[in-house]
Amino acid sequence: MAGFPYRPAGCASAVGLVLASLSPAAAQQASDATAGVPATEIRQGGQTGGVPDPSGASAVAQEDIVITGVRASLSSAQTIKRNAKQIVDSVVAEDIGKLPDNNVVEALQRVPGVQVSPRARGESATVLIRGLPDVVTVVNGRNIFSTTGRSLSLADVPADLVSGVDVYKSRAADQIEGGIAGLINVRTRRPFDFKGAQLAIAARQVYSEQPDTIDPYASLLLSDRWDTGIGEFGALASVSFHQTRYRDETIYGGGFFGYNLDNSRAPYTPGVPLDPRGTNPAEPRVFRTDVIGAIDRIGTRQRPAVNASLQWRPDPRLTITADGLFYGFRDRGNSNQNFTSLEGRLAAPLTFQGDTKLVDRVSTLGSRVAVFGAVNDNVADRYQGALSAEWLADGWRVYTEGSYTRSVATDRVASVDVDFIARQTNGFFNFEGSGTPRFELPSDDIADPSRYFLSRLNTQRTEGKGEELTFRSDIAYTEPLGVFTEIAAGARINRRNAGSQAFNQILNCSATGALRCYTARAVDIPGLMTTTPGGFYEGVRPFVRQWASPSTQGVLDNVGLLRQRFGVAAGDPGFQQTLGFDIVEKSYAGYVQASFELGRLDGQMGVRVVKNDITSNASRALRGVVTPITISSDGVDVLPSITARYKLRDNVFLRASASSTITRPSFAQLNPALTLTPPVPGQQPFGRGTSGNAELQPVRSTNFDVAAEWYIDRSSSITATLFRRSVTGFIQSVTSNVQIDYLGSDNGTYQVVSPQNSGSGKLTGVEGGFTYFAKFLDGFGISANGTYIDGVNRAFSPLPGRTGFIEIPFENVSKFSATATLIYEKNGLSTRASYVWRDSYNAGLHFTGVNPNGITNGAINNLDVSIAYDINRNFTVVFDANNILRDLYQTSFTDPSLYPRDTVLYSRMFAVGIRARL
Repeated sequence: MAGFPYRPAGCASAVGLVLASLSPAAAQQASDATAGVPATEIRQGGQTGGVPDPSGASAVAQEDIVITGVRASLSSAQTIKRNAKQIVDSVVAEDIGKLPDNNVVEALQRVPGVQVSPRARGESATVLIRGLPDVVTVVNGRNIFSTTGRSLSLADVPADLVSGVDVYKSRAADQIEGGIAGLINVRTRRPFDFKGAQLAIAARQVYSEQPDTIDPYASLLLSDRWDTGIGEFGALASVSFHQTRYRDETIYGGGFFGYNLDNSRAPYTPGVPLDPRGTNPAEPRVFRTDVIGAIDRIGTRQRPAVNASLQWRPDPRLTITADGLFYGFRDRGNSNQNFTSLEGRLAAPLTFQGDTKLVDRVSTLGSRVAVFGAVNDNVADRYQGALSAEWLADGWRVYTEGSYTRSVATDRVASVDVDFIARQTNGFFNFEGSGTPRFELPSDDIADPSRYFLSRLNTQRTEGKGEELTFRSDIAYTEPLGVFTEIAAGARINRRNAGSQAFNQILNCSATGALRCYTARAVDIPGLMTTTPGGFYEGVRPFVRQWASPSTQGVLDNVGLLRQRFGVAAGDPGFQQTLGFDIVEKSYAGYVQASFELGRLDGQMGVRVVKNDITSNASRALRGVVTPITISSDGVDVLPSITARYKLRDNVFLRASASSTITRPSFAQLNPALTLTPPVPGQQPFGRGTSGNAELQPVRSTNFDVAAEWYIDRSSSITATLFRRSVTGFIQSVTSNVQIDYLGSDNGTYQVVSPQNSGSGKLTGVEGGFTYFAKFLDGFGISANGTYIDGVNRAFSPLPGRTGFIEIPFENVSKFSATATLIYEKNGLSTRASYVWRDSYNAGLHFTGVNPNGITNGAINNLDVSIAYDINRNFTVVFDANNILRDLYQTSFTDPSLYPRDTVLYSRMFAVGIRARL
């Protein structure tokens, strides 16, 4: 019950929406489904996703002219936002395949209040709405997810199969519950969206600079509709295939620890930061990071996708629709990682940074140099099918739908560690104040595969699955009843299964075991070793440019032989009972909702009631005995909501909304199983463990929004929104010391991390935007927006020796973010230059070592350019350039001048292609 399909599926903002490469000819396409949509909207060529606007508000009264391209898309979006009852923003494709980005996440980065993650592995993958990551994702109003998660990674949705994406920042009772941050609805196309036959083709070749590769992005859409003796039929099929060969380059330093002047580790209290200029004799004499290293992450990602839809209208009052979709994901890569811990004997006295006790440079003899070939091989498939019926007659609307969703994934990880003892290692912890460390080996060749010995093998395999059956029915009466313009009610019944099974096998060399350290050369395994491509950070930072590493295929082909070298059987071990779980969730929801109008005031109010029953099946190990366990829980949530709009003038509005929302824990978090990793002599002095928590409760948020909107004309507007989120029950990872006494020689203290509902927090902010086109600009337009967010999270203290609550910054929340886009359109040429920036932000906490406890991720900025030219009304050529500035992305332990952490270099990408419509 995600609400009627009539709700403004294209509810959109002119402010965060800048689309390039749009064909003027396509703007004249009108949809049969635009019945009930204001005429100006149709003339602009924007589509509302094939649904009439339920608000009943009229569009901007303007002269009847046709506008096209980016401006048409912005204008259509502005009209829909203006008529919406909720506070929403969208990205809208003016025509088939014309979302300007590779995936939905990157298309959303220009929406006010939306922040996205850095462009790792060639793309941005995570969306935050007003600083919060708890977002519900739906496709055509239906819930979709990845195996044991609650949502789908929007990066898996190809932009060229999308007609629009809606970001709901305020909620209504008829929408599916969940997502304290908001709800994102992805709209795909259907055959009744078009007048008749459609054939659209898009193809691009994408060049990625760092891997030096060219990859295909292609899509095809075919649609038609026919009048028959039993009504009108329509059929649509669209397919897409994207491939990306990526390369991310990272130089990193570890946490800071105390050392003596002879380079031996000094005693310290984990999680207690020390003053780098302090003179306390009880403190370590000097500080430095424990490792310097680099990661050359190289891989190939593929995304096949299919969308199909059949529609039948046997009567003008009845429409029956069958939808099906498939989103695939394949990723195979290798995080080729090197590092040295510089733990050897000093070859020269230490040098320091200025007047601090922070080591600037160290030179050691006999330090270990290690390389990890960490190979991942991930496959995921998501399927969804739905059958719906929609009936309209005599002021009544009835919608009924049944759907089935299935998600399966297999994640395989194999990490082979090889190492050698270097004759001399020189380490620079903050080279020339750049915030980037480096090391050099004056007497050894790190790129020589024959130098390395087998050290460790870690193999993991996880198989996850998720299934959901849903039935929903909605009914509404749309004729006026006093002050009410619509009264609606509905119900949704849902059954969700989520399960996972896995094994994790860790094998180490030792002084007495089957494989003794520094005795088995890695090159003795045929095909195992290779060298990285070279050119690592060439011309950007000094570092080793190339090193030997276990190869991706070499690791996958030789896992069995490697296991035998470590003294175990060649085959995969069985799935570990303590790592598996199976969870069944049943939910029952109902709502009532009413729209009202009192003169210049209109709005909507409603309440949604949800009952949720969860049964968790897993296993626990107690004193060496594995025991199945079953834990059940239930609960009822009442979620009221109200929105109101007051028209100061015909084009100046005030809006306000209040609502309650929840986010349920992921199924992996609900898994009660306990997993333990014993200590590793010489590397990890204590055991570690992880556990879920079947008693977790939903996170709850009370939300308030106040907005002001001025629609200058049908393409230009100024908007601003104040918002506040009060959140309780945050799910936080809490570490506890647990005494384990049933593992024989591995008994002892284990640090066990488990999720807990803890603390509360408040987020307050303002977002605003400006879009302007004018005749005197002669084809130029500008769109800009900015967001300010402030908030504090009151959470359980994870600090050693400190109990109770502490106030910490929200994770992943930038206080400031902004977007500015310059647009030019004239005579078939459509261009866009868009700059996206977000301020530095807290990325989590770190409680080992003596550095400050916070991890700070630096500012992120991207400059993207898109150019399209219409050869004729049916054929367009395009050029795109992403991440043009290629700025370094850096992290630190709070203070980047004293405690640098990571320096990351992401690739520039360039694309050329065509779009054709026949």
